[in-house]
Amino acid sequence: MRIEPDSIRLSGEGSLQLQLYQALRQPLLSGLWPSGALLPSSRVLASELQLSRNTVNAALAQLVAEGYLQGQPGRGYCIITQLPDAYFQASHVANSQGLPASANTNSNTKPHASAEMLRQTATPFKTGLLEPGVPDLSAFPYRIWQRLLQRHATRPLLGVGGDTLGYLPLRQALSLYLQQSRQVHCTEQQILITAGAQQGLYVAAMLVAARGDKVLMESPGYGRLRQALQLQDLAIGYLDAAGPYGVTAEDLAAQQDCKALFLTPGHQYPMGGIMPLSQRLAILQWAQQQGCWLVEDDYDSEFQFKHRPVASLQGLAQGQGVIFVGSFSKTMLPALRLGYLVAPTALIQRAAAIVQAIHGDVPLLTQAALADFISEGHFSRHLRKMRKLYQQKQQLAQQLASQYLPDWQLHALHAGLHLVLRCPAAMQSSFDGLKLQQRLAAAGFAPALLSKYQFAGETSAGFVIGIANISPADLERGLQLIAAICGAAPQDLA
Repeated sequence: MRIEPDSIRLSGEGSLQLQLYQALRQPLLSGLWPSGALLPSSRVLASELQLSRNTVNAALAQLVAEGYLQGQPGRGYCIITQLPDAYFQASHVANSQGLPASANTNSNTKPHASAEMLRQTATPFKTGLLEPGVPDLSAFPYRIWQRLLQRHATRPLLGVGGDTLGYLPLRQALSLYLQQSRQVHCTEQQILITAGAQQGLYVAAMLVAARGDKVLMESPGYGRLRQALQLQDLAIGYLDAAGPYGVTAEDLAAQQDCKALFLTPGHQYPMGGIMPLSQRLAILQWAQQQGCWLVEDDYDSEFQFKHRPVASLQGLAQGQGVIFVGSFSKTMLPALRLGYLVAPTALIQRAAAIVQAIHGDVPLLTQAALADFISEGHFSRHLRKMRKLYQQKQQLAQQLASQYLPDWQLHALHAGLHLVLRCPAAMQSSFDGLKLQQRLAAAGFAPALLSKYQFAGETSAGFVIGIANISPADLERGLQLIAAICGAAPQDLA
């Protein structure tokens, strides 16, 4: 079967490349085009739709990268993915409000933690060169941001609390942005503005599980998520996420009675795996069969360097059974403390009530400025600029790491603001991370130990280094120092 070009219609909204991408992707998701069907050639598409060949080829390349299409020499592009209807048609989902079949949504448990656990988690925040998670602070458009803040600074209504979901114009701008950039299925009434992604993850945990329930998370993974789950006395199971795709459906086959799975499919943190479409579909199917919530932490999907981000789990599932969490810490400034949570309608008011109970209103002034920053196009321009800058820094970091640490394994190569350095097998047993970290800190460098992210008994040693908020000269100096210290005799590290 060959798809006729007259069945492809552009929406008229967004860039031409995005319109074509969505016009091709939607029939695949809805099952209108079967597996094995051939698309018109790029030449025919360009001619019929009055688009440039570059625009058409870019949209097709993205669909190939996401696993929908396969290029066949002499034949064009073939549809290769058979998509289960249950994921994408809300009318086929038993609970029309987006809840998994056996989800527990009535948890009123009170968070509890032992004094010892609190002592372990109350570590001070430290800054330094090579620290992961920090964007390039010098490249932020401060003048524009200051102007937007001043625009709203004298508005009396922003000095008090407002809608418990957050500032409506920000939620409207964010809804449109998420639909276009991550194919998130939502309206502004399903978005809750939070004081950072950390609060969003904590709220999500309270929504989907009660004390003692079993939940799953990645290892290596995000330590502050683990703290949030521990504070609620949840039984945490760990899934190996060190592979090229992060968590795999095969690892989930033996898991039973799980209330939620927390994962970073867009760019696994910190190892960098990018989950392909086939794995996303398989995990969605497993979650639906188990009645298990998925909590998708989309912490830095804007900064992928090979192709556009693969569609979010939330979007693939049409919002059913998935809670989507994101923030502006990586894209703008960590100190803004602005994040968001996207949840099904049945849960969003409870999520807002939790934020009111533990925090109160998120400040409206920064929300108003951010709404204008997005709607006036400053955000998209900033992202384009930073994506190019971070790609250059990532390439430089890989080049320097290969030069000064040639025997070390590199991970997280294709996206994000960090690079993972795993030391050689011969060095694993003698790797004294704390001493190495102290030596680096004395010179002003603060890379994180890979062991900080390992929760399931892994023994792989190395560093997670931030490559965004550092000059090329300091980056080279830091990697030279790591090479010099790790190459020193053991007695020199005493």
